[in-house]
Amino acid sequence: MDNQDSPFNVKAGFGGVVVRFAEKRWYLREWHSHESLEINLVLRGTGSVLLEDRRYPLLPGHVIWLWPGQRHIPSDWSSDMLMWIVEWKPEFFSRLQRARRGHPKPGELKNYSCRRLETPAFLRVQGILDGVAGMEKPDAFNQGLNFALLAIWDEFVRAKPVAREAFLHPKLEQVLGLMNDLTTNLSLTQLADAVKMSPHYLSVLFQKQTGLSVPDYRNRQRLNQFFSLYRARPEIRLLEHVYEAGFGSYAQFYRIFTEATGQTPRQWLKSNRP
Repeated sequence: MDNQDSPFNVKAGFGGVVVRFAEKRWYLREWHSHESLEINLVLRGTGSVLLEDRRYPLLPGHVIWLWPGQRHIPSDWSSDMLMWIVEWKPEFFSRLQRARRGHPKPGELKNYSCRRLETPAFLRVQGILDGVAGMEKPDAFNQGLNFALLAIWDEFVRAKPVAREAFLHPKLEQVLGLMNDLTTNLSLTQLADAVKMSPHYLSVLFQKQTGLSVPDYRNRQRLNQFFSLYRARPEIRLLEHVYEAGFGSYAQFYRIFTEATGQTPRQWLKSNRP
């Protein structure tokens, strides 16, 4: 993108960009490729991306690697799509190969396209990108960018691959749209009634296509909302963020938070307080 206002313009002395991105006006809606190395980490919304002759679904927790020169185009992105987009200058690809003993090999890049991060890995990567995005000095930013590259790659290779051409069932797309409205808290039965499916069939379909159960998906949404609220207003009492994110009680939040991060909320706050 050559517009001087684009969030993807690389500043002088910087090795790339890290952007928490929701502005649809900057989406390229035609086939294109980059000289840079890029990842997209989906935080919210649904859609798909076409990579040359393959199509991959995009759901929260999915990571897409876009290799230098790889043709791609976004498709059917929902209006609430939110993701981290990271771009590294081309030389970072060589750094990755040197640091990881020649991997990924150029002939194997199709094997490393789209994978789904489990919740702990998803939160770790978000924390890394939050930290790098806030670095204003080129030296610190570039060191953080290099660390992020290796850390995200290591999380990615441990994650489960997402099957290509795994199109979302139209009724599942409707359900995800209903669940993305965080002001509602529809039960599995209510979601199934809304799309005229049985709760059992919806539960099986949801698990098959997203890799998560309905409760796990909703809890991931609530955790993401909690982290967004906390980062925006860290001075507000923790409990207010907990309830605003949709948790029914602090006990529920504590259990889900600890299972997802491996830390108690107090431990996490101690190491992540601004």
